[in-house]
Amino acid sequence: MEKTQVELIRECLSGNRTVFRYAPDSYALQLLKDYIGNGMGIAALRRSPYAKLLTKPIVTEALALAGKGQLEPWHLEAVIAQYRDHKPLNFILTLDEWGTDDKTDRHWKQTCRTGYDLVLQLNFANDHHQHLKTLVGADDVAPFSYHGHPVCKDGTLETLAWARIDLDFASNQALIEEIQSDWVKGAADSYQNCLYGEDKMQQYREVLRPYAKVWDEAMLTAALCFIRRELGIRDVFYHSYDTGNRLKGIERYYHLGKPPRYLYTELPKKFCFVPTSEAPDFLKPVRYLHYLQRHGKAQWFKLPTQEQSHGKKAAA
Repeated sequence: MEKTQVELIRECLSGNRTVFRYAPDSYALQLLKDYIGNGMGIAALRRSPYAKLLTKPIVTEALALAGKGQLEPWHLEAVIAQYRDHKPLNFILTLDEWGTDDKTDRHWKQTCRTGYDLVLQLNFANDHHQHLKTLVGADDVAPFSYHGHPVCKDGTLETLAWARIDLDFASNQALIEEIQSDWVKGAADSYQNCLYGEDKMQQYREVLRPYAKVWDEAMLTAALCFIRRELGIRDVFYHSYDTGNRLKGIERYYHLGKPPRYLYTELPKKFCFVPTSEAPDFLKPVRYLHYLQRHGKAQWFKLPTQEQSHGKKAAA
């Protein structure tokens, strides 16, 4: 995207900080809420791309409310409202930007095209922030984050993870370029014991454990809710491991370091994304993409929508 477009989005969505609460497996509720629209028969859901979500305990709570075999949004919202029983984690969402206008610098920024990504930051809420300051006693800003990454660095919030998003309103499409966390890996580093003391770091790692278990699914859930409900974009793409590494220049520049494979293989499948050779429209002008497509090396994941599922059935 152009920098002015990213800045406009940030300006339009600025204001009060957005509170985001996440309980383990609650991504399933959010995915189903987006998919069913005003409601859908459970039998039809069992034949849908989201069928595997119906066996999750947090979803069966919602299904138990659907006495007539029709799952409606309020069934899902009722379970979401009972987050207290599922011990949700509290976060604050903020927006940032990442990218470059210099095409020779694009691979250093790991973007698929020259321009800017919108960054959604998943920050710890005050309850965890107080634990951090009490146990670690760190006056440092972002002590477990790399400051060259798009994390909060003003000292008011600490960023657990972030998602980089490229999008185009004209085509109604968005691409999740990256999901990453410095914090989990940084806090686990034994070097922190030397800085803050082994006992305190062991205590802090216990406090961090629930976050470390779900940071990836919490981040992706927040990103999908933001893309669909705040930006109003329906078609969401996600990089596959090999195609993403090639387009972002990671494969060519080995010193950049490759991301964890599961984030671009297992995680999108967990969220019911389906493989596709279809590229986001706004990436089609990228010349290297044409080369990958000609050699059968271009693949993404795409989040199924009800409209697309009905379209496939009609075509069949």
